[in-house]
Amino acid sequence: MQLTLVLGAAGPVSLSVHYAGLVQGLLYRVMENPALKSYLHEQGFAYENRRFKLFTFSRLMSGVVRYDRNTGNLLLKPPLYLVICSPVSFILQEIGTGLLRRGWLRLGPARLEVREMYIAALRVAQSTVRVRMLSPLVVYSTLLTASGRKFTYYYSPFEPRFSELVRENLAKKHALIHGRPALADGFAIRPVGVTEKDHKITRYKDTIIKGWMGEYELAGDPDLLQVALDAGLGSKNSQGHGCCTLVQRGGKDPF
Repeated sequence: MQLTLVLGAAGPVSLSVHYAGLVQGLLYRVMENPALKSYLHEQGFAYENRRFKLFTFSRLMSGVVRYDRNTGNLLLKPPLYLVICSPVSFILQEIGTGLLRRGWLRLGPARLEVREMYIAALRVAQSTVRVRMLSPLVVYSTLLTASGRKFTYYYSPFEPRFSELVRENLAKKHALIHGRPALADGFAIRPVGVTEKDHKITRYKDTIIKGWMGEYELAGDPDLLQVALDAGLGSKNSQGHGCCTLVQRGGKDPF
């Protein structure tokens, strides 16, 4: 499911380029159920040796975005759109209820008004869909150097291993959500509208993260593709990565 927020402000909103941590903090902050907030923040849903928060969110989308060289910040012209996705309905309900009660929110130095909020339940009914990333798709492995030192290698969507790791990640999320193994054979992700400009390097706290925007074709079992929409593609979803939406052919893009 997708929860879309339409946010207003008195004037242009100035935020650090690396604002995903601010959005993540805001989502935890508006949750009024302390048990849920603590569980998601400290633990998450366990599957084998991994833990998943099972939510993701988009970049802040605006009609006009400008980089201010003087401050090093982004200037976004309201209204701003934020999409939050989760296969767990009560997570979105908790966030939505908390925002409705407040009517406004603070994101860093910016005070934003919650003007509209709506839910969409996008359904995958075919074995091939095209999606557009609303936040960067991150795929990585932790490898060892010859000296035994660990390092993080971020994959490009043009590398064969990229599709394999996306499939493995989706299969784990599917098993966690549905309680049964995924039909993952035959899954593939193919970049169909991706250029070097879509390569994004961001910072989350003290960690440099590399990901990719753009459009991709997903092929496979519809239930597995549904997980991509609801829980996000790739890794680091709860840090604001991997949020995607269906490309509506011939339809008007709301963002």
